[in-house]
Amino acid sequence: MKKLMIVVVFLVGGLLAYNFAATGELTLVPSFTLSQEEQQVRDLEDRFDRARKEMAQAGRMAGLAGMDSSSQMSAGLEQMATIEKEAKALEKNLQEPGALESLEALRKKLALAR
Repeated sequence: MKKLMIVVVFLVGGLLAYNFAATGELTLVPSFTLSQEEQQVRDLEDRFDRARKEMAQAGRMAGLAGMDSSSQMSAGLEQMATIEKEAKALEKNLQEPGALESLEALRKKLALAR
């Protein structure tokens, strides 16, 4: 019985890992798979989130410790500028309505972050 439970736990873990790698969401059964265009937009969104977190971390470090975090802040701003350029280039090639909507939402986030 214990061996069966161990096998089930490993199978569920493997399924979760596969679905997370394929869709970017931690679910047992994916509701859908992302198209290539939607995956490209999702990658830009993930990079935007990382850059925003990096900038927030730099702000906290500067506020708490009084450390010079301008290099981290400028790196985050450069990443956002790069993401914005890539989003503009990607917009020209997108065909799917869902991907276009996601990209428009990302561009609004980028505009607010600046």
